[in-house]
Amino acid sequence: MKRIFKILLVFLIVFVLCIGSLAVWQRKNIESIITGMTQSEEEITRRREKNQEELVSQVNSFLDEELREPTEEEKQKLNDGTLKLPELYSKMFEEKTLELEKKRKENENKIKKDEIVSKYMAQLYAYQNEFEARAEATISQGRQYYIDLVRVKHIDMPTARAKTITHFTPIVNGVEAECDAKVETVIANLKKELEAVGTQTDIIGTIRETYAREKQLKLSYYANKYLN
Repeated sequence: MKRIFKILLVFLIVFVLCIGSLAVWQRKNIESIITGMTQSEEEITRRREKNQEELVSQVNSFLDEELREPTEEEKQKLNDGTLKLPELYSKMFEEKTLELEKKRKENENKIKKDEIVSKYMAQLYAYQNEFEARAEATISQGRQYYIDLVRVKHIDMPTARAKTITHFTPIVNGVEAECDAKVETVIANLKKELEAVGTQTDIIGTIRETYAREKQLKLSYYANKYLN
């Protein structure tokens, strides 16, 4: 069974090399796979959490009123794995958006930057949760597709690998492209609305950098989960 799962190594390497034509991105993706093979799942998970925490810290510095702290119940769920950090942040930003929207309507004030940022941060984390689930599902489908070719259709392993890669590479690329496009749309709309209320847009660069790091760390996570 271990040997069968090694198909994902070939699959992921082909996938990341197909994503970007620039050598620097190819190098970064290969480095991510190596990181996944050499670091523990706990180390990679902590790096991903730190990446998210640093973004929220930067966003809090940008806001007039900081995001609320997680409740004790939420902290416990994070610790036992029943709640993921992006899910928590999505919930917290959604709550803040509704709270600020209600205050604005009650006071008949103009929309302010905190409401704008919270609204789009909630969208970004919702997309992250959505596409992470889709990526997991696609990898599971690829693994089962390969196993079925070998065990059910009795296709030899090299041919099964080639068929799996041919079938799933465009699917993975499509998911990746769709996620990138949605995130870029959110960022563009955030920038536009911040400019409309005369607010600095420094936070945009931080969001883009965090998203890029998360993609690389997620690839490390998959490499660690499926290849070790």
